[in-house]
Amino acid sequence: MDDLTRYRMRVIAVVAISLFAALVARLWYLQVITTEQAVAVAEQSVTRQIRVPAPRGRILDAQGRVLVGNRTTTMVTINERELEQADLGDDQRLQMLTRIAIEVNRSGTELLKTTDIESALNDPAYGLYDDVPVAVDVGEDLLIFFGERAEQYPGVRVVDSTVRSYLYGNLASHLLGWVGPLNDTEYRTRRPSEGKEYALRDEIGKAGIELLFEDDLRGVAGGRVVEVDRLGRIVRERDDLFVAPVSGDDVVLTVDIDLQYLVETELERAVFAARSREPERDPDSDEDPPDYDAPGGAVVVLAPDSGDVLAMASYPTYDPNESIGGFRADRWNELNDPANDLPMFNRAIQGEYAPGSTFKLFTAHAAWHEGVFGTGRVRPADEAWDDPGYYLLQSCTGTDAEEAEAGGCVFRNAKSAPNPQVDLERSLTVSSDVYYYTIGESIYINPIHNETGIQDAAEDYGMGLRSGITLPFEQDGFLPTPANRQQRHLDNPTAFPNGVWYPGDNVNVAIGQGDVLVTPVQLANAFSTFANGGTLRSPNVVSSVRTREGDEVRDFGPRQISVVEIDPEFHGIALAGLSGVTSDEHGTAYWAFNSEATGGVYFPLEEVPIAGKTGTAEVRGKADTSLFAAFAPTDQPTHAVVAVVEEAGFGSQVAAPLVARLLEDVLVEGIAEAPTAAVSYARSVALPLCVDWYQWITGEDSLSRLKGSDPTADPTSGPVLDADGRVRVRGEVVDCTRLLDDVTGVFDGLDALREGG
Repeated sequence: MDDLTRYRMRVIAVVAISLFAALVARLWYLQVITTEQAVAVAEQSVTRQIRVPAPRGRILDAQGRVLVGNRTTTMVTINERELEQADLGDDQRLQMLTRIAIEVNRSGTELLKTTDIESALNDPAYGLYDDVPVAVDVGEDLLIFFGERAEQYPGVRVVDSTVRSYLYGNLASHLLGWVGPLNDTEYRTRRPSEGKEYALRDEIGKAGIELLFEDDLRGVAGGRVVEVDRLGRIVRERDDLFVAPVSGDDVVLTVDIDLQYLVETELERAVFAARSREPERDPDSDEDPPDYDAPGGAVVVLAPDSGDVLAMASYPTYDPNESIGGFRADRWNELNDPANDLPMFNRAIQGEYAPGSTFKLFTAHAAWHEGVFGTGRVRPADEAWDDPGYYLLQSCTGTDAEEAEAGGCVFRNAKSAPNPQVDLERSLTVSSDVYYYTIGESIYINPIHNETGIQDAAEDYGMGLRSGITLPFEQDGFLPTPANRQQRHLDNPTAFPNGVWYPGDNVNVAIGQGDVLVTPVQLANAFSTFANGGTLRSPNVVSSVRTREGDEVRDFGPRQISVVEIDPEFHGIALAGLSGVTSDEHGTAYWAFNSEATGGVYFPLEEVPIAGKTGTAEVRGKADTSLFAAFAPTDQPTHAVVAVVEEAGFGSQVAAPLVARLLEDVLVEGIAEAPTAAVSYARSVALPLCVDWYQWITGEDSLSRLKGSDPTADPTSGPVLDADGRVRVRGEVVDCTRLLDDVTGVFDGLDALREGG
């Protein structure tokens, strides 16, 4: 071997020895020098944080009664990490999930499928160490079943959890709103306050108070800490590191739940009564009149002195308890289907309706304050004249009757009925359309007047604008003017082909028709403004936000928007006209307040005078919308009420009797206590037994089982009837005599309404 070769071998040997020495040194450093540091790092990695959601704050009514709280429910959860560690094959996993679904379904809960469980386990919102809920509101018997078979069901637990509870069922659901799981869009766009950050699958407010006061109701999440080994398996839970969640604040409403129950009951009663009525035929027409479909309606009750919402109802309604864990897809579609009359649609703040003759008060205000009375065709306000039942536009003067009728120049009262000797006061009492047709045309064509005086007056009273009520999704209505009609045409000529404003359009506006749209809360707020002398306020649904201990966080007092200048002389005349609506025998709502034959009442108007205005709004191709607006007592109003019932006919026949019955209980008879959901359930279950009991005590012994019943029993399931006519259902006691009186009273009232129609 030559010297060059030996030299190369030595170099290679030196390099190899150097590399080996470096490797040995590194291993020695890692295993000896850094052992303590590695142990410390390893110890830091064995803990895992598990988030604990906080209970939401409660929602209380004006009397402090809990409307929405939280309840404990039993649910089945699966820990995916433990399920993976069980190392089950695909068939074994499927068999286990199938057995879980079978046992859950046997417990009597809603149908659970294996695909539902897989979907829950695959939800990316849950972490590896989270217990994923797969079934809620299960029977407690499953706690024993799965507890005794832990080795057969790895990772499966039956635990208690806190969920939202709406104690009065579907009562006030549109006000209260509902909660549901946070979705991806909401997670990206919602901006909660510091310390209340969202995590996917959190339950958040979706509508109503639950949404608008989400930040107050939402609590601060806590946390659990678990230790895991190097393979990620849970070793133990660190109770010493547990951080308890902090519940959210309570929201106190201005609403009285007893009044709310009365309002919703009367609204539902009016809707069903309207549906049973036969529409009147027009003797001058061969066409069949549209049916009274009455798909829904709304009622708003405000306190004129403060703007507080005392009650607000929308029909049809829904039960927000169904939202716990998220609405089922099919149920969600049902609740938002127009064919089902949109139960989730809050007609009180989202429904936009032509106000009809209820709008005449604001046309009269405009005419008085714009100096229209005594100019042109418009007589002085105190001059009585005969309304012939029809009005011919001035621009059509000179045409014969047939041409005028064909050209849309003739506007008529309902049924072309004449009204003798009407002045401003009586025009409101008898609701003379011709009186306001005259004002509507004159104020537009006379150059000395403000051509949009009517619209401006309505806007002063809050119409055409959102009221600022403390609820989400409010609509703003619409007040048509020459300017916005032209703008609509320019923006979308296909949808709005005509941008020209005619005198006849102003005539329609004067009686609250044409394109005029208001929401029930706007109309109620406008009448409240007139009732209190001119102070326009934003309606309040919430009075305060408080901690669970009762300490005040925020207080909501009256929120004034503006002041409407109302001439005292005009106020006195208009108030007399509105009072005549209920007290004068020719008033459009006289029979609603002076007879029970039409579903109304005998109201003590001498003691508690009521001012009101009926409205009947025409809807193309459908039955008329029935409206009534009122406030009482007239001298010091405490309540302003607006009722709207869709496709139900004249305001005097449906909406006015509804308000009459409501105000009789509020101002005269007293309001009954609202039943909770538990009480309502007990009554429904008890009714068949109460009917049998009544037959038994009246001579038809159909209750042989009664002899063996135990009146001291307090069952957790199944009703028990005793000989005294008391039914016990899940801890609630139902008195049969009272229940049957209530039921027959409802049917008697419905019969009266049908006969009145």
